[in-house]
Amino acid sequence: MKGVTIDAAHSEPQLEGSGWRCGMDLTAGKVDLGNEEGWRLSFTNSLTTDGDRGDPRALCPHLAGYDPLVPEIVADPFPLLSIARVEQPVFFLEKYDLWVVTRLDDVLAVYKNMDIFSSGSAHQPLMPKPQSVIDRVGEEWPLPIDGLLNSSDPPLHGTLRRTLLDAFIAAIRNLDPWIDQRLEEITNQIAHKGEADLVSEFAWPLTISTMARLVGAPLTEAGRFKEWAENWFELTGSSNLSKERAEACWMGFVDFEEYMTEMIAERRQVPRDDFLSRVIEAQNRGAAITDRQIGTNMLGFVAAGTDTTANTIAQMIHLLLTHPDQLAEVRRDPTLRPAMIEEVLRMRVPIRGVIRKTTQATKLGGVELPEGAHVFIHVGSACRDADKFADPEEFNIHRENLSKHAAFGAGRRMCIGAPLARKEIAKALDVLLNRFPDLQLAPEQGPLRYTSSIIVPSLKSLRITWTPPGPKA
Repeated sequence: MKGVTIDAAHSEPQLEGSGWRCGMDLTAGKVDLGNEEGWRLSFTNSLTTDGDRGDPRALCPHLAGYDPLVPEIVADPFPLLSIARVEQPVFFLEKYDLWVVTRLDDVLAVYKNMDIFSSGSAHQPLMPKPQSVIDRVGEEWPLPIDGLLNSSDPPLHGTLRRTLLDAFIAAIRNLDPWIDQRLEEITNQIAHKGEADLVSEFAWPLTISTMARLVGAPLTEAGRFKEWAENWFELTGSSNLSKERAEACWMGFVDFEEYMTEMIAERRQVPRDDFLSRVIEAQNRGAAITDRQIGTNMLGFVAAGTDTTANTIAQMIHLLLTHPDQLAEVRRDPTLRPAMIEEVLRMRVPIRGVIRKTTQATKLGGVELPEGAHVFIHVGSACRDADKFADPEEFNIHRENLSKHAAFGAGRRMCIGAPLARKEIAKALDVLLNRFPDLQLAPEQGPLRYTSSIIVPSLKSLRITWTPPGPKA
């Protein structure tokens, strides 16, 4: 561990620099760290019993007190992670059998090395299949994530990415007028009220209807798409769901698969100008993609393009309203808005992280990882790496190296939907600033609260107010 030395003769560790103090219980095998600010961590040491030798999990420090599903840490994990980046950038999270990666260089290394860090275990359900689902579709029915772009590896990943990317780019090419119209409709529905929940009344209606439009579903189905997206992130991102909620999530996946099966059959008979039809067209031309893979990836795009973008829109407004000087700047000078959006993405990443699985033993961040290790690359932590970003905890719309953030992934794992997400975020910002010149947080808006997920903790609510327009003459 960086900065820690141990005198074996006296069993007294000494911690160098940063005002840290250290106490070690050699019997328990733990190093307890604390600083003047009151933060306390605990890393296991490398002095293990004979029975532990050879198991890298026993040798890797553990970050005690860090549980990514505890509400307080879901809301703000970054003080703990900032310490981990300095003291132990890769640590083992025993409760969830995860190796957590916190530094940007290491996160990028995982993204780029697709041979060693497999996505095959990504988006796996963290709650068991309930009996009601088994009764409906059979015990062997798999969650429809096989053939999903985000959980595939080469060579399948390359084949799917080319097919989906070409169809996606073509599908969003003429989407701007529709998004503008939809934003106008949503804003008109709330403008007269003078207050709203930005999450449920603005951000979610925009993103979920946009994704429904993209795949070719009617706007009346937007509510079901929202439910399916929430099911995705809850079932694959939390092991703390109630029995009833887990069953609802599983059933939602079954419903979506049946829905997409019917929709694919319809589009094959009567194609339209939408994403789904373009993928089917590619399949008809010989693209190596099955119907199940088409349906699975439609669900993947819906999930990836709704909750994440809605969260980012709401987080952006919260950051601006809590930094009024920078809000005034972007109001006066619209040319600052693209950089401001990148700073929002860096600070409030669309996804907290993703899970990979090692295909062989490897070394990362100075830590030996065994074959079969589940690795959680914490994108949120990486985007606040002080070695890459000066004053990383500060919101700074004039930051110079914003292109270095990894909020949308990296390399061949770069998010295909990033251009659409940026488009929606930018258009939402323009509309909110133009329509509501005195926008502010509502007096009753307290600390931000999130759903329980290590992948995408969804912002539950953001109450805002403004002066409603007067009656028309």
